[in-house]
Amino acid sequence: MKIVALHSDDLVVRTADDYLGSPMYSVIGEHRFAVALAALLVVAAWIIRRRSRSGKHSGVHQRYVELSTVDRFLVWMLALGGAIHFGLVPGHELSWWSAGYVSVGLAETYLARAVLTQSLPRRRTILVLLVSIFGYAITGLAGTVPDQLGIATKLFELAALAVVVQPQRSGRLRGLGSSAAVVSTALVIGIGAWVGAFSGDGGHHVGESAGPGTLIPRGEDREPDEHEIAAAETLYRQISAAVARYEDPDAAAADGYLVGQIAGLEYHAANPAHKADGRILDPNRPENLIYAAGPNGPVLLGVMYEMEEIGEPGPAIGGPLTVWHGHDHVCFSLTPPALAGLTSPFGVCPAGSVTVPMTGEMLHVWTVPGAPEKFGHMEEDWLQAYLKGGPLPDQAQETPRSE
Repeated sequence: MKIVALHSDDLVVRTADDYLGSPMYSVIGEHRFAVALAALLVVAAWIIRRRSRSGKHSGVHQRYVELSTVDRFLVWMLALGGAIHFGLVPGHELSWWSAGYVSVGLAETYLARAVLTQSLPRRRTILVLLVSIFGYAITGLAGTVPDQLGIATKLFELAALAVVVQPQRSGRLRGLGSSAAVVSTALVIGIGAWVGAFSGDGGHHVGESAGPGTLIPRGEDREPDEHEIAAAETLYRQISAAVARYEDPDAAAADGYLVGQIAGLEYHAANPAHKADGRILDPNRPENLIYAAGPNGPVLLGVMYEMEEIGEPGPAIGGPLTVWHGHDHVCFSLTPPALAGLTSPFGVCPAGSVTVPMTGEMLHVWTVPGAPEKFGHMEEDWLQAYLKGGPLPDQAQETPRSE
């Protein structure tokens, strides 16, 4: 599947819905009914709490009022898990996924009722919760990209597990053991979600998706026409000729590029004077030069262009050959200012950094001789082989995805 940007001669502002990104940072359409059910349950909890203050209780409500605060919390965590699993069924075709959702939904709903009747089977409850939690982690390890609703559901179940595993009898070792079990389970969820995010192909419902932190404009799936091919080739020749002198980092520094201490495979040397100069896709004024630290010194790989305003689409003059992209949920450290990584599946950044919800669009152009793709994404395996001077891996020529 090719992911292709729509050609646009006029620079119009895009919204978040105009981009294809990782479902790790959003709730996909197939899950909206489940979100609605969870929201209704939250409203029901508020209504029950208001009614509890009136002093008029009967039946199931009387049983609920008699529960401890911890048991009430457990009821709602189990009920939320059950409601969300039931709500996932309408958004999916009948399959073993649907059967699994129904099974877990029935089990967690039954367990929520068992708390109300003070007849909760602790061991079976722990088993149900662990099966659901570890099942989600396994699907991530198998290549299913995580989504926000799935992660939230596992956190509800993890909270319920933390209550259930608390030992009935006092004892330091028992308490440490239950705490260690909960922490270990949380780590399993996180690892499974990260693996699915970076190695997954979308899983059972979203198909191919952009990698975590990458935003690709939505567009038609097509081949470039002859005019777009000619425009892309002309642009590429102009850029290659214009930046050839920057193979010497000293020449780049003289022109204002912050070459600093070049390190890593894709060191971006920015030029502050080009950030807001009103020039868009100017072969002679790229916003960034890209270097790699080779065994014999820095190697110029290409350039990266940036749009000045967030939401403005880059001019895709080569159609599907020149696909611009943005980034979302990236983390920037404050001291010193630098890219620090990506927001985790749980919505946090590394200590000392902040989340940037969305960046402006950018386009990579690879001028290094023999690059498998002239625009878009550079394969790390090819680059490492090139820098080592060894045989280069075969690369199929196809429309770039611009990651």
